[in-house]
Amino acid sequence: MFDVRLEKVCNAIDNLGYHGMYITNLTNIRYLTGFTGSAGVLLILNNQSYFLTDGRYIQQSKEQVKHSKIHILSSNYFDLIKEHNILSESNLNIGFESTHMSFSYYSNLSNSFPNINWHPTDSIIENIASIKDQFEIDSLKTAIEITDDTFIKIIPEIKEGVTEKYIATKISYLFKMNGAEGDSYESIIAGGPRSALPHARPTDRKFQKGDFIVMDFGALYNGYHADMTRTLLVGNPTDRHKEIYNIVLEAQLNGIATAKADIPCSNVDFACRSIIDKAGYAKLFNHSTGHGIGLEVHTLPRIHKNNNELLKENHVITIEPGIYIPDWGGVRIEDDCLIQKNKCNPLNASTKELIIV
Repeated sequence: MFDVRLEKVCNAIDNLGYHGMYITNLTNIRYLTGFTGSAGVLLILNNQSYFLTDGRYIQQSKEQVKHSKIHILSSNYFDLIKEHNILSESNLNIGFESTHMSFSYYSNLSNSFPNINWHPTDSIIENIASIKDQFEIDSLKTAIEITDDTFIKIIPEIKEGVTEKYIATKISYLFKMNGAEGDSYESIIAGGPRSALPHARPTDRKFQKGDFIVMDFGALYNGYHADMTRTLLVGNPTDRHKEIYNIVLEAQLNGIATAKADIPCSNVDFACRSIIDKAGYAKLFNHSTGHGIGLEVHTLPRIHKNNNELLKENHVITIEPGIYIPDWGGVRIEDDCLIQKNKCNPLNASTKELIIV
């Protein structure tokens, strides 16, 4: 698995005319080696991979790191590279992750190795990692199954007088009790007017009759992030509740029906957005339609109106349109979807019928 991933990166580097790549982003290092620690650098040079870390991770790197030579530093990464003569040749062309490296780090790197031609790169590994292998798909499916199961178990707890924080805390507990490592991210549990805030954080506010409750949450499993949103209602729905909910549901289903391999990401966004725009709520859908998921909760590809890149088979993306009415409430519905050759396969099993509590 890791050898295949490294080979893909080596091929991408070769195609750019580079001799190697200096990798500092820990998510990308985990993707290429299996290392889950908090400190490390991966240097790929002439199709050979070198993993550098400190003394805290001697045993962990031996157990986790695959297909890379391991070196343990005593002072800093640059001295360790020099000690092992890894970058001793002159005029090597080496890429670095420009979006993950501070200016001061780059200055120290280039000053320490003035004989190297350093080239900024953008999302080489992220684009490779956006297409999931079977291990990743299986891990995501398990994370999503835990999320679905937790949703079923938490519904009876949601009622008038219960706080947002209580539900968020109980979700975290249920995730771990059901085999997850924990939360993919801090759950968004927002009731009433607060449900109109797309990224609201849970508070001590108690649910009240007439509240929409936006629940955006996901389990973490094997490092892979689920990301699901469902919207519930406290008490009987009014015509307005039904109208807003049904518009968002229609938009989300239209996005799912549109998405498949070789379709531009912008088409999926338009499929959702056009339904909401036609209903007169264009200005109240104020975020992109989705994103990739994987070892981070927001990865490539980006599902928004300006991204004309094509979806590819085994992308796993979210489709999550919403309407947010200030001082009243909001609705968002989100599934994690596996992109296949001729269709989009939603992986969540949770119902999308309006649940009334």
